[in-house]
Amino acid sequence: MMYNTKYQAKRGDPVGEKNNNDTDTCVLTLPLRVEKWQEDCLLKRFEAARRIYNSLLNFELKKLRQLERTVEYRQIQSVISSAYRSNTKDSPECKDAFKRRKKLTDENGISEYGFKSDVKFFYKHFDGLIGSSVAVHCIAVQLWAAFDKYLRGNGKEIHFKRLGDISSLKGYSVRGKSGGCEIIFRGQYVEWTRKKKKLLLPLKIDPDNEYEREMLSRRVKYVRIIKKPGKNRLRWYAQLTLEGKPALKYSAETGKPIHSVGKGNVGIDIGPQTVAYASDKEVALLELADRVTNIEHQKKKLQRKLDRSRRTTNPDNYKPDGTIKRGVKLTRNKSKRYLKLQSKLAYIQHRQAEIRKLQHTCLANHMLTLGDRFFVEKMNWPGLAHRAKETSISEKTGRYKRKKRFGKSLANKAPAMFISILKRKCETLGLPGVVEVDTYSLRASQYNHLSDTYEKKSLSERWNYMPISDGSDSSKTKRIQRDLYSAFLLQHTIPQPCSFDKEALRIDYPNFVTMHDAEIHRLESLPKTVTSMGVRRSHS
Repeated sequence: MMYNTKYQAKRGDPVGEKNNNDTDTCVLTLPLRVEKWQEDCLLKRFEAARRIYNSLLNFELKKLRQLERTVEYRQIQSVISSAYRSNTKDSPECKDAFKRRKKLTDENGISEYGFKSDVKFFYKHFDGLIGSSVAVHCIAVQLWAAFDKYLRGNGKEIHFKRLGDISSLKGYSVRGKSGGCEIIFRGQYVEWTRKKKKLLLPLKIDPDNEYEREMLSRRVKYVRIIKKPGKNRLRWYAQLTLEGKPALKYSAETGKPIHSVGKGNVGIDIGPQTVAYASDKEVALLELADRVTNIEHQKKKLQRKLDRSRRTTNPDNYKPDGTIKRGVKLTRNKSKRYLKLQSKLAYIQHRQAEIRKLQHTCLANHMLTLGDRFFVEKMNWPGLAHRAKETSISEKTGRYKRKKRFGKSLANKAPAMFISILKRKCETLGLPGVVEVDTYSLRASQYNHLSDTYEKKSLSERWNYMPISDGSDSSKTKRIQRDLYSAFLLQHTIPQPCSFDKEALRIDYPNFVTMHDAEIHRLESLPKTVTSMGVRRSHS
């Protein structure tokens, strides 16, 4: 069984109450029982949606390129580009340039309304498969979101959808809402009717699941059919967008809510592979998504097999030296073996993503039991993923240093995903939420609250040596793990102005040391730990 919940709502609204503003929504995802002939029908409709998307994208790109040739548009872009280079994007000149550009794009049909209007010229060629509801409110809206992101400077280019890239389609749940093709929820199944061709997809509903019964009693606003790779065949799900807030989940044994919410501040120090958190109840240093294994070797083997199969079935695409021919139309023949390997690669990648998301969700649920406000340093994750630009030589070895940074670690562990999940859950529960503090203002990794000083440390230094004032020897020091101490400092952050609560640090420090020592003892007893933790296994 697979389900999740998501909503945006105001704090204090009772669970399940209908909101007149129609702002409260939640999502329930249920698996579908799909037979082979039904899957063939779904794949045909998904492929038709892909072709409509690409045709519309090609049409809109031509309009954009034509607009980019005009003098007025180029002048506006010049103002915006110079503002971004000089870091003055909030200036009145830049804001005025954005307004003029929006007016210009709207006049030329490059807007959400224009996309919805243009898509009508393309879906009519697939009238038996895709109608106006899916074409207008799903395909056109999705493409406009990509265009809007590109125009705002958050994307370098807009990509066409390759074969099989469309993974979900959405439709209204009320018949006749927008006409055309409709995907409708019918209690025990999802109905997708087009040109009197009715496709009934039964839902897998657990009759003993109280949570599902409560959620399915809400009014269904939208239905989305989702396609995911499986081990031997595709898996299909129905994602129901429901009215109201999500129902609470209760334990069958105790009758109490499964996930309780704590009170107080929690400091989080997150890295490419690990996360350290500190609260009044608990401190811990954990490996992010420790069940996610490194599949790079397995991926490379499958990709080599795919390349060999592709070269064997399409020999006319390659020169005698093995390079791809240029200036000729390439063939795209795929053998049955190629399709099986492609499906296997997609499955292992999807499985890793599901495990990673599940572990991040479980960790976020646990942190919510410790507090209701979370402090974390704002990180530039894309910058950490990029290779180093400068070439340098190591003083110890005399060799060139590796330019690789944390790309693979970030891809496997996805720390940014964990923060986004925690933010969403805080919004769901109406909590103060996640506060991202400025790294350069606090410098939590360099601060020492006992001496009230800052000391810059190298990345390899994983321990802080804190002075002990017991009256016997002033030279005594206490080893404190660097990440745990940073989390402790972040826990005592004052947002406005961005600083540390020094008095609270002094009071809570002895309790933190006790919990810190217990956590280090736990880590030392483990058979293996992440190298960046700096904790070695105890031999005692």
